Amino acid sequence: MAFDFDVTGNTKLDTSGFTNGISSMTVAAGNLIADFVKSASSKMAELVTSSVDIGSSFETALAKVGTIADTSKVSVGDLNKQILDTSGSMGVAAADIAEAAYQAISAGQDTANAVAFAGQASKLAAAGFTSSSSAVDILTTALNAYGLSADQAIHVSDVLLTTQNLGKTSVDELSSSMGKVIPLAAAYGVTVENLSSGLAVMTANGIATAEATTYTKSMLNELGDAGSTVGKILQKQTGKSFAQLNAEGKSLGDVLQILYQSVGGSSTAFAGLWSSVEAGTGALSLASGGAEHFNDVLSQMQNSAGATETAYETMTDTFQHKVETMQTAAQNFGITLYDSLESSLSDATQWGTDCLTQLTTALSDGGPEAMLQAAGQILSIGGRHYRAAARPDEHRRGDHHPAG
Repeated sequence: MAFDFDVTGNTKLDTSGFTNGISSMTVAAGNLIADFVKSASSKMAELVTSSVDIGSSFETALAKVGTIADTSKVSVGDLNKQILDTSGSMGVAAADIAEAAYQAISAGQDTANAVAFAGQASKLAAAGFTSSSSAVDILTTALNAYGLSADQAIHVSDVLLTTQNLGKTSVDELSSSMGKVIPLAAAYGVTVENLSSGLAVMTANGIATAEATTYTKSMLNELGDAGSTVGKILQKQTGKSFAQLNAEGKSLGDVLQILYQSVGGSSTAFAGLWSSVEAGTGALSLASGGAEHFNDVLSQMQNSAGATETAYETMTDTFQHKVETMQTAAQNFGITLYDSLESSLSDATQWGTDCLTQLTTALSDGGPEAMLQAAGQILSIGGRHYRAAARPDEHRRGDHHPAG
């Protein structure tokens, strides 16, 4: 017996769940993209804002340098590049390098060497726990007083670092007070190495840096005075003045030893040779250790080459300095970004200023109604001006002032 039948089945797949899933994924992806775009836009706005702040500050610092720079030797554009290169390589803010370069030029340094000088000063600042400007100040004071060329800045820097190492002082403290005695020391032929040796010994003996400077100045004044007690003793003992003894190579320690021996090595009698307590205290602090000790310190000053570089490498081989270098790189990127946007930003800012001026004038001349009319005119052409600010080349071809 045969059976003949058909089997009919529903083969249509139910895709509603799949479709709903795809729809949900699409919405989620859209939201994700929207959030990403919103976040990226916000970050870009923050970046531009930060770049404007940093870039405009540096622009002002560079303009300050430009007011005294000899641009026949180095253009402002080249100074800009030199400053940013030095900033990037040293991890020091570009505005700080610019300020140091300004101070260097202001103190008589050649524009052609100003940024390099600022870089050297910044190394001294890092090694000597002070600011670049303070380092520039003490370096230029020494170079000018002693008539030294700019290439001697490294040696002076090394001497100052050695003073810090051998005494109980810092370059920061020296920069605050040493400048008061440098011109006098130079006038009497006391070398920067001798002067620094005296300050190193005094501070090592417990005299504060500011006081040591005051004592040294008083002591040098009496030594250089041919009519003073100590001046007369030097003339009697050697037949020469203090300045003459310096000129023939005697150290400050040698000179004080002559005076010390003239009273039989008596500390009390030695202190009594000086007319001021400050001069006597300083001289006794140096003489009590003997000329040999002073001259040993002096020898280290004279052979101090590399002291700044060594200390600088130590101070910059730290995580903190690496972070500061990264932050400086970010700042310099902001400065470069600002440079690329500056023209458009300036145009947009000028347009905004013109608009506010127009509204103020309208309000003053015609009251609130006139101001509202002026506002309407500004809004009607605002789109054109915003597009012009975004395209500076087109903008410059047109009139960017709001209609009056």
